[in-house]
Amino acid sequence: MTLTNASGLEYQARRCGLGFTGGIGGDFQMSWDRAFGMPSARAVAIALEESQGIHRAEKSPATTPRALGYRLVASMLELTLGDRVEWSTSESRGGPLDPASVATRERLRDWEDTRWALRRAGQPVARLDNFGWLEIDGRLVDLHFRYRELNGRLYPLVLDVLSGLLP
Repeated sequence: MTLTNASGLEYQARRCGLGFTGGIGGDFQMSWDRAFGMPSARAVAIALEESQGIHRAEKSPATTPRALGYRLVASMLELTLGDRVEWSTSESRGGPLDPASVATRERLRDWEDTRWALRRAGQPVARLDNFGWLEIDGRLVDLHFRYRELNGRLYPLVLDVLSGLLP
């Protein structure tokens, strides 16, 4: 794990023989016993960050429509990891799936003009854009609206909108 800012490397932690080490300007160690006694890798990372005086916000920022597509695809690929059939994504251009979500295509920046195809066994089964829209089975779904209806919970959203695709 490495944390940086505009002035360069601030903190680095890595595994080594006797446990986790890290730090620039004051090394520290966490034993393997302590690390393995923690509930998750995230807890280890938080403990290492706190030992360096890095404190994270209690709550992560709200998920925006732009971030939701990425999160949905990552969750779907995670859920299908053990499937016998290969799952993948491919990227293309094309702007928002819902034409009303942006005034004109000419106003899009390059990074906004992105769509992804979720593929199963090489065949596209759903399309997403980075405006929070999903096209599946010939229908258009406002992902951010459904996400809010499901109390901002990602896995229920994945199960709700992509359940017909799950193995």
